[in-house]
Amino acid sequence: MKKNINKILYGIILLVAVFFIWTVYSDNHPTSNANQNVKDSSKVAEVQKNTKPAEKVQIYEFHSTNRCYSCITMGEYVKAMVEESFQSELKSGKIEFKEINVDLPENKAIATKFKAAGTSLFINAIIDGEDNIQEEVQAWRLLEDQKKLSDYLSSKIRGIIGETVSMETKDNMEKSKITFYSGDNCPECINVEKYLTDNNVKDKLAFEEKNINKNQSDSEQMAEDALQCDVEVESFDVPFLWADGTCYLGEKDIINFFEQKLS
Repeated sequence: MKKNINKILYGIILLVAVFFIWTVYSDNHPTSNANQNVKDSSKVAEVQKNTKPAEKVQIYEFHSTNRCYSCITMGEYVKAMVEESFQSELKSGKIEFKEINVDLPENKAIATKFKAAGTSLFINAIIDGEDNIQEEVQAWRLLEDQKKLSDYLSSKIRGIIGETVSMETKDNMEKSKITFYSGDNCPECINVEKYLTDNNVKDKLAFEEKNINKNQSDSEQMAEDALQCDVEVESFDVPFLWADGTCYLGEKDIINFFEQKLS
């Protein structure tokens, strides 16, 4: 019962956000100036760029005592993926999956080590005995599609432990980390798109492009991304950029992001 209530509440919040976006951009009027504030959804630890395979991978989902629908679902999906795709690694201890309640005193040390609070998913690639802890934010965007989420995580983990991952899979994984949202009748969107074309950004950097007026599911995804970054509903606007857990609003900040990525 609690699981259904949490799902309904989450759905109401998401519907409000989507309705706001759809209303603003369905009236065929120019987009207002975007909010220039950049908000981080989390402080993601930098994983060391090391070509050596990890000798052990820890996959930990942290949660509080009162678990939301998304948190419960993520735990179920990740557990199923690990058990289906990495049975031998689980048995040998090379891969370890745990769901950890941060509210319990006995878990305080591990939560502090991972800098985890509330609902979060972490992957720790242990290489030469050293931790390489990274918060996994992309997976939450795939929560509505169990297969996509499982494929994404299993491919990522295979890469970490040194198993071969196809170039197509790698490319799709890279694209999924950055999503540029635009809309019709949006002058700032046109300026960003012109920058991308003039500088051949699409040939140099993998990312997705979505127009929230052409596909309602893209509008819903933008709302999900914005909510993860704690962007207030009244600030939802295009152009909008999701980049591996960080949200960028407005022409200036989005172009600055691409310039830094290409420099």
